[in-house]
Amino acid sequence: MVRPVLRELTHLHREFFFREPWFLYRRAGQHWKRAWQDVARRSLETGSGDELHTARGDYRAALLAHLKILDGLHVLAIQLNDFPPPEFGDDLAAVRGELQSHYDSLFPRWQTLDDLEAILLEQFSVPNERLTALAATHAPRQSWYDEPDETPSGEVP
Repeated sequence: MVRPVLRELTHLHREFFFREPWFLYRRAGQHWKRAWQDVARRSLETGSGDELHTARGDYRAALLAHLKILDGLHVLAIQLNDFPPPEFGDDLAAVRGELQSHYDSLFPRWQTLDDLEAILLEQFSVPNERLTALAATHAPRQSWYDEPDETPSGEVP
């Protein structure tokens, strides 16, 4: 049985495998990364990382299989010389590099649910340097400094 989250992560249009794959594979890397971003963000927002973690092995296998498909297409492109267009080899290498980077950013570190949560928090958290830069350019209003502090009991000191 294919889990819904795995289907969402790995769903590829049939056109990726038929009819002019040299053109459509230019978008394959973007598709895989966009699907990961969507599912990962939703998992973080809804606290459903366990569902994504459950699909880890299947997602890893699907991503590795896709990398092998790209390797196979590259071999075919080399052997076919003029067909598909020569730039296909460069595009294919770039897409494969993007997917390999995606794989490398996840699977050496992602062994447990805690690992996944750390990866998601890293991926979607705003870096401290950026927060510091924002704070420097957007100082609090003076009225915030002028307001009296309230104690936990609600009394004003």
